[in-house]
Amino acid sequence: MPYEPMSHVQVRVRIRGRQEQYVACPVQAAGGRSLQVQVPRGEGGLPWVPEGTEVELLQRDGLHSAAGHVRARSLRPVPSYAVELEKPLLEKVLFTPKEGQAVLVTGGKGGTGKTFVSTALALQLARQGARVALVDADLGTADVAVNLGLPKEPHLGQVLEGKKRIEDALQQGVRPNLAVLPGATGARFTDPSRWKLGAILTLVQSLRPQFDFVVVDSRAGIGSDVTTLFAGVDRVLFVTADEPAGLSDTLELLQAFSETGRGRTAALVVNRVHSYRTSVDRLLQFRAEARDKTGADIPLWGVLQEDPRVHALAVEGKILLEEFPLAPTSVALRQLAARVQAV
Repeated sequence: MPYEPMSHVQVRVRIRGRQEQYVACPVQAAGGRSLQVQVPRGEGGLPWVPEGTEVELLQRDGLHSAAGHVRARSLRPVPSYAVELEKPLLEKVLFTPKEGQAVLVTGGKGGTGKTFVSTALALQLARQGARVALVDADLGTADVAVNLGLPKEPHLGQVLEGKKRIEDALQQGVRPNLAVLPGATGARFTDPSRWKLGAILTLVQSLRPQFDFVVVDSRAGIGSDVTTLFAGVDRVLFVTADEPAGLSDTLELLQAFSETGRGRTAALVVNRVHSYRTSVDRLLQFRAEARDKTGADIPLWGVLQEDPRVHALAVEGKILLEEFPLAPTSVALRQLAARVQAV
């Protein structure tokens, strides 16, 4: 489960074997079992101690304490110690649970490379150290498992029908930090009922405490299965191709989002761009139209160049981002992942 420091946390540090005195120290950063503690300046400041020195920390409320030792020292950017604590105490005393972010990747028209973007985004977030779950919610025509060269079963449909538990259907260790739930294929899943939509939302919410990011790949187009998901995620990435039909369908989907996705953030990813120069005018006009019809200015988070190797690699269950990391499209995908992680 991911954790984050509470904003108000301030600990008092006492060096064992030295004065029976605690010194107030604000927590600067934390991760894993380490806690970065800023050393106060002036009189009463924490003495400079060697690595390995045992210390005691008391949370500001005075109710909880934790023991550890100095793992490293630093003078810059401010004098500080990295204190290593016992993990159970660190999580229970100094940290609060943090729910992972849910990111929906969708598009107004099929064939724009939506699944390519969602898969690459999940892979890159995992490579950056985040714990990621990739959920293929493209009911009936799921391709995430195929793109990654994974078994198609167990899949989301079996979870929705109650035949599998989410714990059993989620394929762990697909890549470091990455788990994948393959999508449901077959005609019986192409007509999502209300209970299935509710079940998908519940499933996404159940995964959030376990992962830093839950990336959901939905089907393209405007439908209840897509618009319902707007309410259960933090942000939506709209993937479109740089051509009139794709932009027109995306505009319709953005209008639906403006009505049902209030409180969520949205961004545009333009895929299969042949020429940046000729695309600029169309994209500026599209964003102006979207602003007029939705009342919001949707930011452009990614422009992905057309790369003929994408399809050939997909046939082999390979990903451009992994096989050709320096390709312009791979560089743009890494920038997209950085934007998602920064928000």
